[in-house]
Amino acid sequence: MRRYIRMMILIIVMVAIAAFVLSQQNIKIGGIERGGDTILGLKLGLDLEGGSDLRYRAILIDPDTGEEIPPSSDQMKALQNTIQRRVDAGGLGRPVIQILGEDRLLIQLPGIRDLERAKGLIGETARLEIKHRTFGVTREIPGISDNDIKTIDLIALNQEGIEILKSGSDIEPESTSETSSTEEKTSESMVEEFTTAIAEGNAPIASETPALIVGFTDSAANEFENFILRLRDSLAPPAGTTQIYPNYLKIIQEGDDSDYIVPYYPISLTTEGQTQPQTNSPSIERNQDTNTFIIKLSGFENLQEAKNTFGEIPNLKFAEFLGKLDEDIGLTGEDLERAYPGQHQGTSQPIVNLEFNSEGTRKFGEITTVIAGTPDVTAFILDDVELIAPGADRPITGGAAYIYGQNFTVERVRDIAMLLESGRLPIPIELIKERDVDAILGADSLAKSVKAGLAGLGLVLLFMALYYRAPGIIAAVALMIYAILVLAIFKMVPITLELSGVAATILSIGMAVDANILIFERMKEEIRTGRTLLSAINIGFNRAWPAIRDSNVSTLITCAILFWFADTLGASIVKSFAITLSIGVAISMFSAITVSRTLLRLVSSTPLAKRTGMFVPSGGADLP
Repeated sequence: MRRYIRMMILIIVMVAIAAFVLSQQNIKIGGIERGGDTILGLKLGLDLEGGSDLRYRAILIDPDTGEEIPPSSDQMKALQNTIQRRVDAGGLGRPVIQILGEDRLLIQLPGIRDLERAKGLIGETARLEIKHRTFGVTREIPGISDNDIKTIDLIALNQEGIEILKSGSDIEPESTSETSSTEEKTSESMVEEFTTAIAEGNAPIASETPALIVGFTDSAANEFENFILRLRDSLAPPAGTTQIYPNYLKIIQEGDDSDYIVPYYPISLTTEGQTQPQTNSPSIERNQDTNTFIIKLSGFENLQEAKNTFGEIPNLKFAEFLGKLDEDIGLTGEDLERAYPGQHQGTSQPIVNLEFNSEGTRKFGEITTVIAGTPDVTAFILDDVELIAPGADRPITGGAAYIYGQNFTVERVRDIAMLLESGRLPIPIELIKERDVDAILGADSLAKSVKAGLAGLGLVLLFMALYYRAPGIIAAVALMIYAILVLAIFKMVPITLELSGVAATILSIGMAVDANILIFERMKEEIRTGRTLLSAINIGFNRAWPAIRDSNVSTLITCAILFWFADTLGASIVKSFAITLSIGVAISMFSAITVSRTLLRLVSSTPLAKRTGMFVPSGGADLP
């Protein structure tokens, strides 16, 4: 009895977890996110949610003969990865991208309405650029000249003063004199009043923060605000990397060789020696909609120390200090002849081998001659995502090079080579088939599928309860548990549920009932021979198990064959049917053998077990 209770507790826990999964529209566990705005948060396919089904053919021409040749598997894989990255970056839903045969590509986009945008994004060829990257470059701020600076004031701020300047409120220094609250004040008069209050000692400053208040012309103020946005954006790691290269405002004092730099946020160093922004207020801000900007100066203990550096009336210039600058040198993926993984002959370290054509050899030789022995690097950028940025130990003029790195693994160099190849090809593709499933049609199919599933389940439950009586009711409960577990698994894997998958799920319900029927019929025969209910249950399950096992295993083998053909030929409907049916069959075996058996054993320990007529479908009145 205790063993049955332990198993029943396990079943209850599983059902509770599955019910919770289905009750939540969206689920996030760690880095795993499941769910959506569909029914029960299930992942729906094209024929249920609507969307687009696109078929492409890759076209590769032999440059020597001019004849079409089939692409290699690596080229098709590179094309698939490139399109996957494009679709993900374009926010085109949950795509299904699959290689069909030698040169075909299947792209399914459930829920996508803008088909022309999707086709345009997919149809573009990959763009690989190789750029000259330099670090620590100072340049003039675009759009701003010395004549655009109207005023420069050096003041001290406290927290109250900063809030007043930001909000545009009147500045009222602590004084016994009265000030008019209705007097309009420009930003210049506000600054002047505030600085006067500081000079007279009427403004309490708990902790001084020296700051420059700089006024620009209208056009220059907008350009300076754009410059501030560039400072902020430079604190985010570029796509494909984790390293940041912050930009700074560089303050240059005329007649003095020393410079002063101001970051967007105060910057600190990590234990690895990398820079990272602190989560404080920005050091450079626009004063509301005025043409003045507040530039807070760190590193000074008070206002007087800042004046000793910049003078009472600052005579300053401003420049933009770039953490890195990528310069276009005209070297692209068209100049790359080949990229492939390999191993260094001396160290056996994984490397990426590069081979350039004649024009690429010349350009690559020129850039490596410039950067050899310097901190500069060549940045390989594919579709605006940085793949790798190697330096050069010496000039490379032979047209062949290799890239190595401390964090290189066999898998990483293979992926880099594949991505470089995808940018180099590019393999032209043509749209050969297009199928658009209307969202209304998908919603109608989904509604009819749900109704069909509920009707089928209801009829099966009714038949089992009326014909098999007590075991039938237990089988009905087991089937409900089966349905909850299957849907929860569909949601968490997740399985893309198409119309064919719904049909397979309904079919698996019938197979789950079939297993129960085999068991109950064996139980009936054992009860008629005079065995006790518990003995009949155990013997019935044991003797029915080989038939259940063989029938379900044969079905799983069939599902595997269907899946293989569907995966090869791109028949997504068949593939969905095979996956959902195999999961349904596996759970139906668990439902029949574990759930039904446990429930029957529990019932056999109750007074109901004495009424053996309730456990056979007919002729129960003749039993003792």
